[in-house]
Amino acid sequence: MSRHVVITGASTGIGRAAAEDLLQRGYCVYGSVRKQADADRLQAALGPNFMPLLFDVTDAAAVRAEAARLTDHLGGAGLAGLVNNAGVAISGPLQHVPLDEFRWQLEVNVTGALAVTQAFLPLLGAGFPQVHPPGRVINISSVSGRIVYPFFGPYAAS
Repeated sequence: MSRHVVITGASTGIGRAAAEDLLQRGYCVYGSVRKQADADRLQAALGPNFMPLLFDVTDAAAVRAEAARLTDHLGGAGLAGLVNNAGVAISGPLQHVPLDEFRWQLEVNVTGALAVTQAFLPLLGAGFPQVHPPGRVINISSVSGRIVYPFFGPYAAS
């Protein structure tokens, strides 16, 4: 079974904690970050079994480029999993949330997760003869997707 996992939003929070946990369990982790400084910091802190992937989930071309780079790096091996963790939360009364911020949140939380999933599906075994067990896609979300709190309508929508 493959011991390679991609995690988006790996620079802080749940993404960073998931990367650390999987590294301790013997996985090679490929974590997406948006800034080179974060890539350098994580590479130094997490060691040789962590490889940063530099992309913003809203930039589909950059996501595809990093997926291609990882495909070359793995040399025929697949992924055990893809963790769609990158996300943002904008709160406030809907009448005061700027439309461009609302759209950006949807782009990150919904469209970005789709773009990443589409780009990495071949490494998860989709559409190819199975030479290894297919990998899994895990989407990180929050309770706000089911229970809406005051001023969290924009986030709950995403």
